[in-house]
Amino acid sequence: MLASLNEAFIFRIEKFGGEVVLRRPEKEQLANELTEVFSNSSLVLFSDFTRLNVAQITKIRKTLREKFGEGAKLTVVKNTLIRRALQQAGYELSDEKSLFGPTAVLYVTDGDPIEALKILVNINKEFKGIPVCKGLYLDKRYYPAEQLEDLSKLPSKDQLRAMVVGGIQAPIRGLVTSLSGVLRSVLYALNAIKEKKEQQ
Repeated sequence: MLASLNEAFIFRIEKFGGEVVLRRPEKEQLANELTEVFSNSSLVLFSDFTRLNVAQITKIRKTLREKFGEGAKLTVVKNTLIRRALQQAGYELSDEKSLFGPTAVLYVTDGDPIEALKILVNINKEFKGIPVCKGLYLDKRYYPAEQLEDLSKLPSKDQLRAMVVGGIQAPIRGLVTSLSGVLRSVLYALNAIKEKKEQQ
């Protein structure tokens, strides 16, 4: 339902260039769905989408879909509903400026949030500074927009796993090499004793 409400909302904004008025039951349902989404999100990022055209929005969504499937979405929602859903999902509202003016929300419910940040930074460069990030929550911790690029340079979960495995393997490899050396020494000593006894 979140997707269908959002698609209708975006369609009307793009077609008529104005605000859409949701009825109270639709607002309630959308707020509840957003609360559930935010509760399960590792990344919630707010951006100003006003200078993006339909083709650019479509490209962002397609790139996210190719990387995350249904695990990441870009949606346009009113700030009052976002604020309410964040509070209900247990987020601390750190910076009210993040929810001022037209807002598109990028959220990740399944997959590596750092990969989503990397995608957004690359798209931002490609589209010459848009969409403009207004702030973000990474694992429910708030970061201002200025930190987006630095956060995108963090290692992804796959890279961290490789580093951990590499860090574990290095001492094990060293231990195996040391043990092999000790075993070889013991074998040489045993062979020497055996040969000496055979000569007696």
